[in-house]
Amino acid sequence: MNSSIYEYLIEMNTDTGEIEPVLATEWSSTDGRQWKFKLRQGVTYHDGSSFDSADVKYSIERTQDPAIGHLKKQDFEIVESVETPDSHTVVITLKEKRPTFIYQLMDYNLAMLSSEYDYAKLGESRPMGTGPFKLSKYIPKESVVLEKNPTYWDPELPKVDKLMIYFVADIDASISMLEAGRVDVVPFITPVIQKRLAKTEGISVVSPYQEHRFLSMNVDMKPWDDNRVRLAFKYAMDPHIIAKSISQMNLGEGIEYNESPILAIQSQYKALPLRERDIKKAKSLLAEAGYPNGLTVELYFASDYPFSKELAQTVQELALPAGFDIKLKGMTRDIYLSQYWLNVPLSITGWGGRVDPYMMLAVAFRGGAIWSESHYDNPRVNQLIDLISEEIDDATRLAYYHELQEIFYEEGP
Repeated sequence: MNSSIYEYLIEMNTDTGEIEPVLATEWSSTDGRQWKFKLRQGVTYHDGSSFDSADVKYSIERTQDPAIGHLKKQDFEIVESVETPDSHTVVITLKEKRPTFIYQLMDYNLAMLSSEYDYAKLGESRPMGTGPFKLSKYIPKESVVLEKNPTYWDPELPKVDKLMIYFVADIDASISMLEAGRVDVVPFITPVIQKRLAKTEGISVVSPYQEHRFLSMNVDMKPWDDNRVRLAFKYAMDPHIIAKSISQMNLGEGIEYNESPILAIQSQYKALPLRERDIKKAKSLLAEAGYPNGLTVELYFASDYPFSKELAQTVQELALPAGFDIKLKGMTRDIYLSQYWLNVPLSITGWGGRVDPYMMLAVAFRGGAIWSESHYDNPRVNQLIDLISEEIDDATRLAYYHELQEIFYEEGP
């Protein structure tokens, strides 16, 4: 819904991997510290007001407003100033070099907002942007009707006059609606569902959705503060069994397993040896860590989120022979995120992929990060994350990514 109502300065072409213009038509930086943007002219918001440089300045500066609690606050703390030389030029100066800063402007939390609209009062009930569709009817937790924006800046778009969006939490229910012809499009199609739909005439999958399932060990809590316990847990796992039990697919057929936060499909990924299951070694490591008779731990997860329940049950079964007695703590996703996430010893969380892996590393794995499930604070990892953010040379940055993944393989949470 948001991507139909709101727009961004730029976007990623998922086929080519190239950055393409949206509300910004040109951008440049000679040093990675100062970024200049030329804005598209003739763009208006749904209320008729004009989009200009003041709106870009407002959209970026509001990330630092403590009253908002913006999800991009940490990422945009690096902004030193946002200048508007004229109505369609924006100059963003950073406190330090950040060659990949451009990717932050594609984040779904950084849509361009009107500096004249009261989003605090109206943002939830009457969202308003520059997008190809505008709100017509909204029934919370049920559905929304969007109508074509007659003043949209691209005369060729949109191709339809109306969108009807239904909020259906269960993916299987959504797929059933698709198969019955009640809806035309379903987002977030996993490789597993793609395999199911391949047999259905008249339905095609444009692109399967890629995301992570992080199994995180909180290093601030026992027993996960000891790397020997973390390694023992990893040696108790069997990637092939995990892949088969949660997706009915073999490893490598649309499902991957690795011990770092970098997706296998990303160019920064480094292939490391798949850790083979070794129960004897796992038991030995637990004994060295002071748990010769094993230990009991709790695993928290959102039971209504795809694959989480299946993954939790599989992990529980695999870990038991090594001495890990895992008590499963499943709950609905809203309760999990609001009451338990970030503050439990062991958890499973679904994460969407990021265009630039640095964006995830900074918010989830750097010491003190706002979304750190593991509370991991490794000085060298922190340093590598900082170096990745500053490095202009692609080969050098890739080497930093590879070293980081090697550290995660040996002691990651």
